[in-house]
Amino acid sequence: MSCIPTPTHLLHDDDIVNLSDEDVRSHINSYYESIVQALHYSSCVTVPRKMHGFYKFWWAYEELTLLKEKAIQSFNVCAALGKPRTGIAFDDMRRDRAADKPIIRLKERNGKMEFSDSLNDALMNKHMDRFWRSWRSKFNHQNVPFVIDGLFVEKAIADRFASVFESVSVPNSPQRHKQLEANFFSRYLHYAGEGL
Repeated sequence: MSCIPTPTHLLHDDDIVNLSDEDVRSHINSYYESIVQALHYSSCVTVPRKMHGFYKFWWAYEELTLLKEKAIQSFNVCAALGKPRTGIAFDDMRRDRAADKPIIRLKERNGKMEFSDSLNDALMNKHMDRFWRSWRSKFNHQNVPFVIDGLFVEKAIADRFASVFESVSVPNSPQRHKQLEANFFSRYLHYAGEGL
């Protein structure tokens, strides 16, 4: 951002007199585009991008991770022994795999039917196009989620959404909010559309 030239000359009355409205707009638009390009480049360099489905919000970390690690460990033991088709190592590998796969599938299936606060946060922190893409991938199918944040009656779910979004749409300071609101309306009454 520091390498973007700031058009400070537009702030001085004696410099702006020599410029047409179109020149002023051009300088401002150029400055704006430079900022947008810099921010876009920065996001591409620093923000990790993952494929759809990379994050498994339904993954119960300790339980499933321990089961998965145990299955991997028994597979590695079996592989180190040349992948035998019989014996204790083979039986352990099959038992551990048989234990983790159904539980993982069950957690994933239950996760698709539930909308929790953690999923809400994961979706709300994305860009809007990615938010809706994730929303559609999760909810655009015939099965409607039966449980949303522990609720299953449509009216209760709607009330929960309303209360959550109402609680986050409150001004930080009621006094400051009233001041800014009064300032806005007083300026808005006299606003007639100013040109450059």
